[in-house]
Amino acid sequence: MGQKYAKEEMKISVLMSAYNAEDYISEAIRSIVNQTYTEWELLICDDASSDRTSQIVKSYKDTRIKLYRNQENLKKPRSINYLFTKSCGSLITVHDADDVSLPRRFEKLVAVFRNDSELYMCGHIIERMNINGKPLGLFRKKAANYEEIKKAMSESNTDGDPSVFIRREVFDKIGEVFRPYFNNNMDYDLALRVIEKFRSTNIKEVLSYYRNVPNSISKGVVTHKKLITHYITKELAKQRQETGSDALMVNDFEQIEEWERIYSQPYLQDKTLHFREMASFFMYTKMNKQAILFMLKAIVQDPWKWKNWHTLQYCIRRTLFGI
Repeated sequence: MGQKYAKEEMKISVLMSAYNAEDYISEAIRSIVNQTYTEWELLICDDASSDRTSQIVKSYKDTRIKLYRNQENLKKPRSINYLFTKSCGSLITVHDADDVSLPRRFEKLVAVFRNDSELYMCGHIIERMNINGKPLGLFRKKAANYEEIKKAMSESNTDGDPSVFIRREVFDKIGEVFRPYFNNNMDYDLALRVIEKFRSTNIKEVLSYYRNVPNSISKGVVTHKKLITHYITKELAKQRQETGSDALMVNDFEQIEEWERIYSQPYLQDKTLHFREMASFFMYTKMNKQAILFMLKAIVQDPWKWKNWHTLQYCIRRTLFGI
C-alpha cells in the first residue's frame, strides 16, 4: 500500500455488465472511447441478453474493448466479479451500460490518485438525466473529507454508486467487488467495505450522468425485498465494526433471514407500502409517469387505503401543476 504509481501503470479497468442494453450501450461505450485519458480497458459482460447488445459491442473495433457473454443470466454482481478476474488495471471502476461519462472524467480521477498515494477510493458528483439523455438538474452531492464521508455513509448511501474508482490492491483486503447476495444496494455494500479500511474522497464536480431507466435494477421494484437490502447493508457494516466480520463473510444465512424478517414487517402489514415509497422516489427523480403507475398498482391492490389515494392525488397534482 502507499506505493507510487508510474504513468504507464495507472491503467483503468472499466467493468460493465449489460443486459438487454441495446438502446443505450452505444452511448455508454462512446463516452469511454472519447475520454481524454487513454490508458484504459473496457470489459463488457453481456448477461445473456436477448437483444442486439453483443452485436453493438462487437461493432467497436477498439482493441481496448473486450466482450464476454454469459450463457445464462447471472445478474450484475456475478458478472462484474467475473470481469474483475479478467482485468489488469490498477484502478477499477464499474460503469453501467446506460450511463454516460464526461470526456475528462478519467483524466481528473487519475490525477487525484497520482497526487495522493495514500488515497484508495475516489468518486465525484453525479447528475441524473432522463431516459432520452436530458440532464435533470438533480445531483448526488458528496463530501470530500474522509471523516464526513464515513459519517454520512453510516446513515445512508451517499457514496456507493458508479462514480467511484478504487485501487486494485483494495480488493486483496476486502474480497470480491460485489457480493452476490445483493440485487440492490450492492454499490452501498461495496463502498462501506472500502471506507472502513481505506481513505476516500470525492471530486466536487459533475463527471458523469446517471440515466433514469424505469426497469433498471434500482427502480424495477415489484416487491419490498429490494428495499430492505438498504437496512441489511447497514446491519452488516455494524457487525463488521463490532466483530471484524459479518454474516455474509461467515455464511450465517440464519442471521440474514432474521434481518429480512424484521425489516419486512412494515411491508407485510401494509402490502402497498413499497408502492408508495417507490412513487416518492420516482417523483423526486422526475419520473412522474412511473410514480403514477405505481400508485395505480397500489390502489388496485388495496383500494380502501386512504394513503394510496392521497399519494396518487399528490403525484397527479404535482405532475399537472407543479405543486
